[in-house]
Amino acid sequence: MKISKKHEMKITLAIMVIVMTWIVTFVSVYINFGFSNEFVTKWIKAWGLAFIVALPVVMVIMPVIKKIVSKLVNENE
Repeated sequence: MKISKKHEMKITLAIMVIVMTWIVTFVSVYINFGFSNEFVTKWIKAWGLAFIVALPVVMVIMPVIKKIVSKLVNENE
């Protein structure tokens, strides 16, 4: 199954958000609580909340960042 090219950026951003929030929340929960009996529960809760917040933020901010960066990039090189 192939995905339409027009959805490529959204899917890429969603996968990036999943990976980044997964890693950041894992480290954060470990630093704050260590590997306790409740580690997995706390981590999944933290990851879920982080993902719910991060995905819409990235979807809104990324096009703006792309425009800014494209203006800064020298196309002659």
